Amino acid sequence: MRTTSILLFALLVCGAVKVHAQAKNAIGLGLALNTSRENSNGFGALLQGEVKVANAVSITPYIGGEVTYSILAGLSGRYYFSKEIYTSAGAFGHLDPDYSGFGATAGVGFMLVSDHHQSLDLNLHGDYMKKGNQPTPVAGVRLIYSFSFTRLE
Repeated sequence: MRTTSILLFALLVCGAVKVHAQAKNAIGLGLALNTSRENSNGFGALLQGEVKVANAVSITPYIGGEVTYSILAGLSGRYYFSKEIYTSAGAFGHLDPDYSGFGATAGVGFMLVSDHHQSLDLNLHGDYMKKGNQPTPVAGVRLIYSFSFTRLE
C-alpha cells in the first residue's frame, strides 16, 4: 500500500503541467488517505472552501468524514510560497462515537494541475489530537478538486 501511494505521488508530481494557482475564492471536493499509530488506516472525503485574504494568504474551512476522526470540521490558514506550493496550519474538531475533541494540523500542498478556474491540489498533512487521554498523531494525504470563483492568473 505504501509503495503504491509513493509511486502514485511521484507520477502526479512528474506529470504536472504549468500551474497558475494562488490564493483564491474557491470550493472543492476531495478524497483523503490517512494513518495513525493505532493502525487506524483509512480513507475519507471532504468539502473544502478557500477564501482569499491577500495574494499569498487564504483561509480554508473544511468539513468531512475520515477514518481516525469519524466526522471532522476545521479551519486552516494557507500561505503560498509560489503559485504552486503552499503551507498550511490550523485547528479542527472531531466527533467520534468514543472520543471527541479538538486537534491541530500543519501541512504542505502542491497545485498539480490548474487552469483559470479549476485546480487539483495535493495536500500532505500531519495532525495531532487526543483520543481520550491518548495523544494521537495522524499523517495523511488529501487530493482536492477545486473550482475557483475568481479567475486564476
